[in-house]
Amino acid sequence: MKKLLFMASLLLASVSGFAQLEKGAWYLTPKAGLNFANMTNWNWDDSEFRIGFNVGAEAEHALNSKTSIAFGAQYSQQGVADSDGGVDVVFQMDYINVPVMVNHYFSPKFALFAGLQPGFLVNDAVKVSNGSESVTVSGIKKYMKSEGIDVSSFALSVPVGMAFTFGQVKMDVKYAYELTNTLSQGSEKSRHSYFQVTLGYKFDL
Repeated sequence: MKKLLFMASLLLASVSGFAQLEKGAWYLTPKAGLNFANMTNWNWDDSEFRIGFNVGAEAEHALNSKTSIAFGAQYSQQGVADSDGGVDVVFQMDYINVPVMVNHYFSPKFALFAGLQPGFLVNDAVKVSNGSESVTVSGIKKYMKSEGIDVSSFALSVPVGMAFTFGQVKMDVKYAYELTNTLSQGSEKSRHSYFQVTLGYKFDL
């Protein structure tokens, strides 16, 4: 029994040691992954996720042994998809997002995070597909404005999620909800809402 308790204490000490961040250390994680994006409250009765990619990098600074702050930059494909009568429509709204996150590590392999994420619209287009034919029209923001729909070039979101670390490989699972209105027409407002999964490789700096 004493031997078992001794082995358990060694194991806990080992896990605790690995859970420690080095205070003041910096880490860099290039990452890429998939977005599953939708938009709220814009008469999308049959709206679907727009599946897009994201790519970027994150710099992480250890504040203490278990807490860090991270600064990122990421190209992110967002928007919404819809279909009606065999016609598929994808509103493509792509952003440069700049997340600022606080991470808390509960173990060497698991952390929770939350923060704020400013985003800047860099591409807006609509892709319409009908069977084997498709056409993409860029600059849809100008068209929407002519129809009385305001499209914001700035988005502020609250991302929350969890991170899993395996050696130097890091996987993030994140949900982001926009605080600002992306589309506005009178009393009708629409905001981004999306899930994101990324894989990255974490380097010590």
